[in-house]
Amino acid sequence: MMKVLIIDDEEMIREGLRKAIDWDSLGCEIVGEAEDGDEGIELVESLKPEIVITDIRMPGLSGLEMIAKIKELKHDCKTVIITGFRDFDYAQEAIRLGAFRLLVKPTKSEDIINVIQEAVSDIKRKRESEKELYTMKKRVKEFYGLKDASEEDGIVASGENRSSSTFLVSKALNYMRENYSKNLDLKTVADTLYVSTWHLSKILKKETGNNFIDILNEIRIEEAKKLLSDPKYKVYEIAETVGFTDVPYFTKLFKKVTGLTPVEYKTRK
Repeated sequence: MMKVLIIDDEEMIREGLRKAIDWDSLGCEIVGEAEDGDEGIELVESLKPEIVITDIRMPGLSGLEMIAKIKELKHDCKTVIITGFRDFDYAQEAIRLGAFRLLVKPTKSEDIINVIQEAVSDIKRKRESEKELYTMKKRVKEFYGLKDASEEDGIVASGENRSSSTFLVSKALNYMRENYSKNLDLKTVADTLYVSTWHLSKILKKETGNNFIDILNEIRIEEAKKLLSDPKYKVYEIAETVGFTDVPYFTKLFKKVTGLTPVEYKTRK
């Protein structure tokens, strides 16, 4: 269940949010309430909610000041602002500080539900991306005989301030897995994701510890292993199928990784 914290100085609003929404059906639970920003920031620190629903204007810390504090704490949560204050400058500042959504009172229940569903989906997607990236990082390191990924600094699972990079790398890895059999290069992947080759190369190295070609080779060799278990395929056919145009290079790389030539691996299997 996703933990939700409600922060609003109006008790009626807090009660309405608590009772008008079927939180269980959204995969959420309300873990706490606060009537001002000071109490709210204390609860954020102690309860570590995934979703924070807050007003802008409150006694003590305002909603915007509280969002800034949350950002300083490096707590990764989705902040939904529900306010009766219709001011474009406030809205801009909220977006600049990283607010997930801003709703203007009076707010319909269905609007709140839609925003919460979006927040939950976004959190799940990022968690899956972080998990996938961590798994790939570990596999790549094991593939090249490096120490376990958990011993490296900046473990992806922490996810702090890295959601955009994590998502981009996850998209790159997915594209590579789907297109490994083609004549794939860094520029092709970067162009597909609308980023520069320099940027993609940098974040791949930072997030996985390896460069583009190392990751691509890991994917191709793993796919080659699967095909080698099928006796109907010849080695040169497998090499071409997984994206190697140079069969001797494929054989050399395969032996370097597995300790066996493709023929030896095929026979053993």
